Amino acid sequence: MSIISVLPDLLINKIAAGEVIERPASVVRELIDNAIDAGATEIEVEVLHGGKKLIKVSDNGCGMDRDDALMCFERHATSKIKTEEELFDISTLGFRGEALPAIASVSKITLTTSSANADYGIKVEIGADHKKEISDAPPIKGTTMEVRDIFYNTPARRKFLKTNPTELSHVIETVVQKAFAYPGISFRLMHNDNEVLNASSASDPKERFRQLYGDEMAAEFLDVKKASKGITVHGFTSSPDFTRAARSHQLIFINKRPVKNPTVNHAVYNAYDNLIPRDRHPAYFLFIDIDPRNVDVNVHPAKREVKFERPDDIHRFVRAAVYEALNPGQEIDVTAPSVFQGAGFQRSTGYQNIQRDYPSVSEPVSGVFNNLQTDIFTSGITPDITTFFHIGESFMATATKDGLLIIDQHAAHERIMYEKFLKKTSIESEPLFLPLRIELPVKEYNLIIKHKAVLQGLGLDIEEFGGNNIIIRSIPRALNKADAKGLLLDIASAILEEETIGVKRDLTEEALLKNIAARIACHKSVRGSEHLSNEELSRMMADLDKADEPDKCPHGRPTRIYLSLDDLKKMFKRK
Repeated sequence: MSIISVLPDLLINKIAAGEVIERPASVVRELIDNAIDAGATEIEVEVLHGGKKLIKVSDNGCGMDRDDALMCFERHATSKIKTEEELFDISTLGFRGEALPAIASVSKITLTTSSANADYGIKVEIGADHKKEISDAPPIKGTTMEVRDIFYNTPARRKFLKTNPTELSHVIETVVQKAFAYPGISFRLMHNDNEVLNASSASDPKERFRQLYGDEMAAEFLDVKKASKGITVHGFTSSPDFTRAARSHQLIFINKRPVKNPTVNHAVYNAYDNLIPRDRHPAYFLFIDIDPRNVDVNVHPAKREVKFERPDDIHRFVRAAVYEALNPGQEIDVTAPSVFQGAGFQRSTGYQNIQRDYPSVSEPVSGVFNNLQTDIFTSGITPDITTFFHIGESFMATATKDGLLIIDQHAAHERIMYEKFLKKTSIESEPLFLPLRIELPVKEYNLIIKHKAVLQGLGLDIEEFGGNNIIIRSIPRALNKADAKGLLLDIASAILEEETIGVKRDLTEEALLKNIAARIACHKSVRGSEHLSNEELSRMMADLDKADEPDKCPHGRPTRIYLSLDDLKKMFKRK
């Protein structure tokens, strides 16, 4: 008896849903893609309870006749490709023919549509029994899709959905990405009958940028534009002064499709080499238009990744485009690969071309250093600190009677400030003489407002001011010179990071507080380039000694390393 059998269609569709549909935002993405491919100029998205209860996408596209309205729910049914050759020349968004049957297999779905100039429309309903109910409907312009109770019949998947605000934040991100890629289309997003986003048709990407992120943030970005035969790179990249503590606000669009791509990401970071600290990240929104035949969009079921035919060429071109934006007047000839050997494109360590004449040793020096992170304070060795001296921009050192103490001053100060915020000790909230009004992107605005009570406990008193604006009325005294907007953007990133961990653990207030405190501490902490006086350094070392975990910063990096005399003798091969 054979043990191999063909799976039933419903189960096949549920498997497809597992690959394509991860959360409500995935449904929103697929339905918007279909609306764009249908030629829509107006798209409205309505969600209830973060999209768990309802996702409704309405468009004014070409619509469908009766036959197409029935066929669109069949597996691998699509109007986007017809031949094998077209599979490698994809210029549309929803081309796989899996999305609608996959969505219908894990939800209750209603399609209402009509073709242009039709006397009547058609309604197709697929309910809990997965049977199609077909009826005539009044004619409408375009198509409306209603998806209810996502994952109602797959409880194992439904339990991994996060809170309504978290799911809403992913929906917002999806709509923002699509709106950014298609400035000529108007987008509106409603949640629980409240308008979250309203972006009218824009004349160009710059106007769309201002609509989505606000004038203040748009002013921090530089225009990127470089074109050559077969490829164009355009968009926006942040000035070196506008950096983030996390990899937020980094969007890559390949032929208007938002994707993750390490080649492009690496190229951007190369262009910023020596311009920003290693622990800071640029923000960028880059659009790469390339011949569809030179990029494979079939490598990921959810279309989040692409594969380039010649990734080295893409890397070189993107790097040049961003470099030119950061260095006006310097044009890079991408036809000469040797041009990238020069300054600005290689991450300099300051010693890579220096020949070392030191004699070889039987034990690698790195192996010795791995064993040197001795905690001098818990080992009972008290340093006799008198004078500090700086090593480069990041480190300080001081001699003790028994060895050498090396300190990373930024990491040390981060630990001190982190524990103060975490314990809510010595945090004085200072009312502002003139309250600050700050405009935030829609997703970040919603996250900050959702958790304003947590922020108030840390000394940040904020309130809503309409639109995507908030008012800061008081701020911790320790942060009086911090970049308030950058701080809020990083806090929002920390909140989203905690909320999206999801499958690993449930979100707790303690975990959220720790992540937010770490971001705030990073904003306040002294940078490596700031030279503190001996008195300031001694005070910092005393505060560090009082910390619960003095030997590492909130991100896990060492704050200090102690080399005892025995360690030094071992390194110099002395007995």
